[in-house]
This record gives sequence, structure tokens and C-alpha cells, in this order.
Amino acid sequence: MRNLKLLFLVLFLSSFLTTAFAFEVKDLKTPESFIADPSTGNYFISNINSGGPNGKDDDGFITKLDKDGKVIALAFIDGKNKEITLNAPKGLDIIGNVLYASDIDFVRGFDKETGKLLYDIDVKAFNAVSLNDLTHDSQGNLYVSDWIGNSIFKIETKNNHKISAIAKGSALGGPNGLNIHPVSGKLINVTWETGKIQEIDSSGNIKIIVEDKRFKNLDGIDFDNKGNMYVSSFTGGKIYKITPDLKVEVFLKGLTTPADINIDRKKNLLLIPSFEGNSARTVDIK
Repeated sequence: MRNLKLLFLVLFLSSFLTTAFAFEVKDLKTPESFIADPSTGNYFISNINSGGPNGKDDDGFITKLDKDGKVIALAFIDGKNKEITLNAPKGLDIIGNVLYASDIDFVRGFDKETGKLLYDIDVKAFNAVSLNDLTHDSQGNLYVSDWIGNSIFKIETKNNHKISAIAKGSALGGPNGLNIHPVSGKLINVTWETGKIQEIDSSGNIKIIVEDKRFKNLDGIDFDNKGNMYVSSFTGGKIYKITPDLKVEVFLKGLTTPADINIDRKKNLLLIPSFEGNSARTVDIK
């Protein structure tokens, strides 16, 4: 009997430990993207704040959390700081020591440790309308979606941030969430307007890889350590899990406007910003 009780205790504690890193952050202001820093374990959340996704009001900010999810600084990078401009930050990505944020028609780069502005990358010459998600490949090329302008741009961070348009047109379906497929290395795009998941090669050719009638206003996308794909349905309030053989299942439902989700692969946590809920949470995906 004693051994049985000990077994139940071990199982209980093991169950607790698998979810010990799950946390929630409140008092945010229209959070759009939530990412983990793979080198430090810290987290960053972009906040559009007032003015809407395209409001050039310079009041956006980026929240920084420690590796346990505690707030280091609610406005770690703040548009109200006279030394920077940050209107409505959406997509976030980290390359080395640089935290990149999309900001309507700019991509801005900040020192992830100090918050100091390092780069102001102007995409207006390419007719950027509303830049959204960011991701990067193994060569350090940064990709940014323009969901209203139906464009995807490449920014060569190792080549003076040279900009080029790799895909344009209505076939992109309002490109929103971006990520790099862990096996093929190709760019994956989830569409806001058409509810499709696309694969885009280096020549800009588009191939639909998943299409499901349940998809509504797809926003974020990321992959776990097993190659499962997770996508958020902003309007549907759901997160879908798509297996490597492309089977679709509902992973979470009843959410309030889940926006640009990402995954902390070291802790197996799904990072979920609630755009209209002014909060963010993590969910264990082990």
C-alpha cells in the first residue's frame, strides 16, 4: 500500500511539473505577437495599444518577460520614448542579438538586451501597406508579410538589410502568419482572407498544402519539435493542430481572438496572445 501511495505521489508531481511553466500575462494593450528568445529563455510581446493596427500614433510598445513569465518591463521598448518610433508593432522575430518588429511600413530592429534602436528599415518604397508577421531562415534572411498589400518581402539582414518582394498578388490571400517549414526549409504562409495554408518557394511559386472550411482569418503559425503545425484562427477563436501527414484537428477552442502564436520549443509551450482580451497565455503541448 505504501508503495502504491508513493507511485501516485510521483505521478501527481510529474503531472504538475509538466505544466509548471504555463503562465498568463494581463494588462497588455492589444497584444499581437508573443515569442520566446531561444538563447535566453526570455519572452517578448508586441502591443499595438490605441489607434488600431495601422494607426501612426507612436504609442506602441513591446513587453519583456523573464524565463518564468514574470514581467521585466511592461513597456521595455516604448513608442513614447523620444529616441524611437513605434506605432503599431505586430510580428516579432529574433536574429542574434536583434529583436525585429514589423511596424506598418517599417521593420525596426532593437537590441534585445537594452531596447536600443539599431535599425529602421523603410519598406514604403515597395508599397508596403500593413506589415504583419516576421520569420527568418537559416541564412538570416528575414521575411515579412503585408496582409493588406498582398505581398511578402525578404530582408537580407547580412546584406545591409536589402529588401526584395518575393511574392505579390491576390493569390496570397491576405498573407498573415509566416514560418519556415522545419523539413523542407520552404516558407509557409497562412492566409487571412481565404483560410488556406500555403508553401512558397524561393521563386515565389505558391502551393496550397492545407485547406479546411473551418479556417477563419488565420493569423499565426509555428511548428513543435515533432513537426506538428499549429495555426490560430483569429475570428474562430480556435487553434488547430496539423500533423506532418496534414491531418487537421482542433487543439484549443473558445479563445478570444488568438493572434500571432509561436512556440517555445525548449519548454514545449504554445504562446498565445489575445488581441482583444489584452492578455497572453501559454499552454503545454507535450
